[in-house]
Amino acid sequence: MDLILVRHGKAFERDSAAWPDDSRRPLTAEGRREFERFARRLGRVCKSVDLLESSGFTRAWTTAQLLHEQAGWPRPSRLERLELHDGPEADASAQLESLRRTVSALRGLGTVAWVGHEPVMSRLASLLLAGSSGAVGIAFKKGAAMALRVDPRGDDPVRAKLLWMMTPSATLRAAK
Repeated sequence: MDLILVRHGKAFERDSAAWPDDSRRPLTAEGRREFERFARRLGRVCKSVDLLESSGFTRAWTTAQLLHEQAGWPRPSRLERLELHDGPEADASAQLESLRRTVSALRGLGTVAWVGHEPVMSRLASLLLAGSSGAVGIAFKKGAAMALRVDPRGDDPVRAKLLWMMTPSATLRAAK
């Protein structure tokens, strides 16, 4: 199975006056335009996605919808495990372990795409690549995508290999 991890596009800065509930913070107009172009490019790189799941936070959900609209990927469904949770490190470890188990359960699919947030995306990638959420330092830029090839065998722990990583700015510069 290939797992494509996508960090949401550029969103407004945290502002408790404008968005008392941070989960409702949206993409900026520039972030939306940039990710629309990037999503079209992702659709050319990865034409077939079996499952698209996203955090329900507005900025991630909008990013997932743009992948559906611009890349032709399936309609997104919500995966709460991808949402940010404030709390102690133990909670973060439990969240990552839950996501790892979900990856294991989905290994029969061809390609799965998950849209979420930092630091969850980079920690999950590190866990799948190296066996520890802090083993690999990954600069997961806003709107970036990373493809991992998950070992299809049923062995645990789940392991993956890096296929590619793209950022909107690098990809758009290369297209000019």
